Parts: sequence; structure tokens; C-alpha cells
Amino acid sequence: MNSLRPALAALTGVCFLVFAAAWLLGAAYFGIRNHGGVRGWLRASRASASRRVLLIAGVALFLLVVRHTRGFWEHLQFWQPELALLGALLALASTALLLWARWVLGAMWDSVPSVQQNHELRTDGPYRLVRHPIYTGILGLVTGSMLAGGFGVWTAFLAAAIPWLLRRVRTEDALMAGEFGPAYDAYRSRVPALIPRLRPAHPHPHGVSDGGRP
Repeated sequence: MNSLRPALAALTGVCFLVFAAAWLLGAAYFGIRNHGGVRGWLRASRASASRRVLLIAGVALFLLVVRHTRGFWEHLQFWQPELALLGALLALASTALLLWARWVLGAMWDSVPSVQQNHELRTDGPYRLVRHPIYTGILGLVTGSMLAGGFGVWTAFLAAAIPWLLRRVRTEDALMAGEFGPAYDAYRSRVPALIPRLRPAHPHPHGVSDGGRP
């Protein structure tokens, strides 16, 4: 058991590294492809640069606060091998979901909520299970890391992640409803935001559109 805890901590760390690397590479790949080259991608990125800076600054400030209050969070340490193994499995599954959802969304993803040019309403792949599978993956990855790491400072990350994700969900739902109208309303009525249903939703009556994909 003495070697299990650091091994699981390393595993969840690898999950975060894979997530970050895939995000950066995906942003570059789809951005360059969608905007006709590196220059076009960089030019398009300037439009939301200020919001990205604010996001990065907010994360940096949060990490600084957590670092200076680390002693408090260490009092919340509670590590159990069964919970830790469950957390590691959740982190792995969440990383797979993040990669899947990122690939399906492709060039329509942005680090800040926005509607891209030629945006489509995705209802396939992981978007059949939840409306925001990327946020589901982030929530699962943080929760899994908390369980694998024995709570502690991870409790602070989860406490910050939940309201941030819920705010992003509300913002993106409003953007998508404004862009796709009744199609998104129908999609939202049958597909949950973050947590998949244990039972499939009842089918809609005939005549209800399935969304904005051609």
C-alpha cells in the first residue's frame, strides 16, 4: 500500500499532462486548418486574447491562494485505497472522455465560450450523453484526482471547479440557444448538461428537429 498512493498520484498527473498536451496540440491543429495557416490562426486568436489572459490570470491567482493556504487543506487529508483506485479509474475515464469530446468538437472549440464561424450543433458521439462532455470530463478528472490523492488540496480545486463549470454551462447554453433556437431547446430538453442519465430520455413526438447538423 505504501507504493500505491504515489503510483496513483503519478497516474492522475499523467492524465492532466495528456489532457493539457492534447488541448494545446488540438488548438493548434484545428486552428491552423480552419484559418488557412498559422498567420490566419494567430490573427483570429487575437479577438478573444483579452478573455484568455483574464482566464489565465484567474487560474494563477487561485493557485497562489491555494499555495498560501496549503496548511488548512492538508488537515482534510483522507486516503483510502478503495477510494483511491476508484478515483484513478474515474480520472482515466474522464481523460478519455475529454479527448473524445475535443476531437468531435474540432475547430468549433474555444477556450472561452463563443460561437465559431460555420458552427454546428453537435449531438453525436459524447454529445449524445451530455450537452457539455468536456466539462463533464474536467469535473471527473478533478474528482478522480481528489479521491486518488486523498482529498487535501484537491478539495479546493473541486470547490472552485464546480461553480466555474456551472457558470460556463449557463453561458454556453445561452449562446447555443441564441444561435440554434428551437433545435437547441429540443436538444437541451432531452440531454442533461453534465451528468448522463441512467435511463434514456423519452423520445420526442414526431416533428421535433434533432439539431443543427446538416
